[in-house]
Amino acid sequence: MGNNTRIKSIQMAFELIEGLERLDGARASTLAEHVDKPVSTVHDYLKTLEEIQYVTKQDNVYRPGTRFLEIGEAERMKRPLYRVAEPELASLAEETGELASLMVEEHGNGVLLDIKKGEDAIQLHTYPGVRMPLHTSALGKSILAHLSDDHVDEIIDEHGLPAMTKNTVTSLDELEEQFVEAREQGYVIDRGERIDGVLCLAAPILSRQDHVLGAICVCSPTSRIDNNDDLERIKDAVMRTANMIQVNLNYSDTR
Repeated sequence: MGNNTRIKSIQMAFELIEGLERLDGARASTLAEHVDKPVSTVHDYLKTLEEIQYVTKQDNVYRPGTRFLEIGEAERMKRPLYRVAEPELASLAEETGELASLMVEEHGNGVLLDIKKGEDAIQLHTYPGVRMPLHTSALGKSILAHLSDDHVDEIIDEHGLPAMTKNTVTSLDELEEQFVEAREQGYVIDRGERIDGVLCLAAPILSRQDHVLGAICVCSPTSRIDNNDDLERIKDAVMRTANMIQVNLNYSDTR
């Protein structure tokens, strides 16, 4: 959608909601300063959002309401990929004892659709709905490797290649080499590219037409996967699970 077709009042409402989330709740005056808008305007918007139950207010502090959780969870439950992958992801986490995740691409970002924790799962500040640059994780690179060149170019043009850690790959030439390797071997490994000290191994989930639907991964402290046997065990589990999800999606005739 071009800038000339944007409805400014809708854009403003969501700018305020996102501001409340970033500020962990705020008074109208604080939020107005944050978004550089008149207090009276911000107050009117917040009052309307409160009336339609998308914002809550306590002691003059406004916060995003749980209606967003209701809508997001309802949408997630409608997705065939989530419904099919959820039990398989839980089994993957239990089998490996690690953190297992499911990602999809949306508006050029990677979005975590589900997370399951095994007995020894690393504790990360992450949750379903978290967005991240696709090139910074094994999950995202598994997805990028199976998108068209034009789509990848559009994503990079819009979002760039920011570094999350000193290990993040920010060279397009190097990324393209990794995409070729990912398609050949069927999986991607990132070693501390999004979070220092964390190794993630991911595999894509493809449709019958080989369109990428998402990706799954297992993440672990690098120090815990300190030999080829451990890495091979996780690779086999991830690729087997990705294949099972693909088969189940095809069998249920969903996309």
